[in-house]
Amino acid sequence: MRSDLDRIVPLQATGEKPPLYCLHAVSGSAYSYVGLARLLGPTQPVFGFEAPGFDNDREPVRSLSTLAAEYTQTLQEFATQDEYLLLGWSLGGVLAFDMAKRLTAAGARVKSLILVDAGLPRVMHLPPEKDILRRFIQDMTGAPGRSTPCLEAIFGGLPQNVLPEAVFEMVQTQGIVPEEIDADMLAHQYAVFRAHLEGFYSIQLDGSFEGPTVHILAAESPAECMRWGRLVPDLKEYTVPGSHHSMWSGESLQSMSEIVSRSIDR
Repeated sequence: MRSDLDRIVPLQATGEKPPLYCLHAVSGSAYSYVGLARLLGPTQPVFGFEAPGFDNDREPVRSLSTLAAEYTQTLQEFATQDEYLLLGWSLGGVLAFDMAKRLTAAGARVKSLILVDAGLPRVMHLPPEKDILRRFIQDMTGAPGRSTPCLEAIFGGLPQNVLPEAVFEMVQTQGIVPEEIDADMLAHQYAVFRAHLEGFYSIQLDGSFEGPTVHILAAESPAECMRWGRLVPDLKEYTVPGSHHSMWSGESLQSMSEIVSRSIDR
């Protein structure tokens, strides 16, 4: 059966260099990489993977291993080369690592695996629904990792097992998200977000990728949660200023683009 090639979206479609393929974070969206693609310049093609269910009616996938297997097959059908450049931020780093192993096992070469502030998963229970919803709404409102008075007004008195639909109605009624995002859209995107979070909390990584690997960390992130050395022995680490999310803007993004550029040109 043919792969879902629509999962690969062009962020910078043209250029003579080998393409860079970027794996989505927990949201399922590839568009967190738009700024990076722009800074890498017109000669560097950049494509992003977008999750099943993000912009179509497919059921969200709750297993990161299943996602990585699908994406590997899709990439092999989409691309004509036998050499790949992979990048993944956050949860996307786990997907990129898994794909790098699969591609190598299939006889392809992964020239560079680039992880960006990617935490190592460990098997554990999901947080309470209230906490997952708070994190999701923070991401949707552009306030990831921090609270605001508006969010506190909504979440302050809610029970831990609150129904998502109730939260989405309050968020829409109070105008916390743009007008074009209604409760139905929030529910649709939350299904993807929650499925990926479930996958992250249930995956046990094994094996290793022996090829060149770069890990770009945010200075404010807990480095002890991101020690990939046992899984990627050929590892170089770099640190840029900022947090898990703020590293994608300003001077931090500029520094990141320079590191990525050197890593894929070597």
